[in-house]
Amino acid sequence: TGLLAYKIGMMSLWDGWGERHAVTVCQVDRCVVMDQRTLDKDGYEACVMGIGYKPIHKVTKPMLGVYIRSQIEPKSRIAEFKCSSDCLLPVGHEMSVRHFTPGQQVFVSGWSKDKGYLGVKKRWGFAGQNASHGVEAKAHSSPGSIGQSKTVNVVWRFKKMAGHAGGDPRVVNCKVFRIEAQRNLIFLKGCVPGYKGSLIKISDARGKTHHRHNRHIPLHFPTFVPEPGVSYPVTLECPDAEQDPFLYPEIAIADKEK
Repeated sequence: TGLLAYKIGMMSLWDGWGERHAVTVCQVDRCVVMDQRTLDKDGYEACVMGIGYKPIHKVTKPMLGVYIRSQIEPKSRIAEFKCSSDCLLPVGHEMSVRHFTPGQQVFVSGWSKDKGYLGVKKRWGFAGQNASHGVEAKAHSSPGSIGQSKTVNVVWRFKKMAGHAGGDPRVVNCKVFRIEAQRNLIFLKGCVPGYKGSLIKISDARGKTHHRHNRHIPLHFPTFVPEPGVSYPVTLECPDAEQDPFLYPEIAIADKEK
């Protein structure tokens, strides 16, 4: 399964070795399981989750009936997470950032920032033509020739040209750097798609999560369920690297006599 979160912004954190890491702060705001999708009823298995809050006067009547049947307050955004039957969570279960473990790989999906209409230099990184000599006044940023010879007088599909950029669904692979259970904050290493305040889906990464090098990371199945009478730490950090990243290996100098 996974979580729904809001992108808050980016900041810098330092590990035990003193290495600086750029992280993205995401907040899980009242993420609750709303419904289940089963094979008998829907033809597939998934978990429906909602996040945030929406005033009742802004909710449509069909959706209001859904919230009344599930006995859950109206949510601002709803999304599905495909999972197997043994990972289906009960309706009304409130998700926490403890669902993930620091050091775990996750898939983060969202919509990238909309860039608008861009030229080939900004969109594809073209070098452009000469800035001063031998170029006409309006040809500095032109793409150049886009066709072929007279034998094939066509412009092929997927030719890199000027056009709309951004505003596309993106999926990135990030590592969980830190979690704060009190404020329901999750710190992801690197950048994630979207503007500040945009919705993102954080799900368990396939492949790297169960790699042999990551088997030492404890994972909660199907999710974290606190035991009564047990106190848990509020903040969990990603374990530091075994080797000092600033300790450069010594390069052996060849013997001059040899």
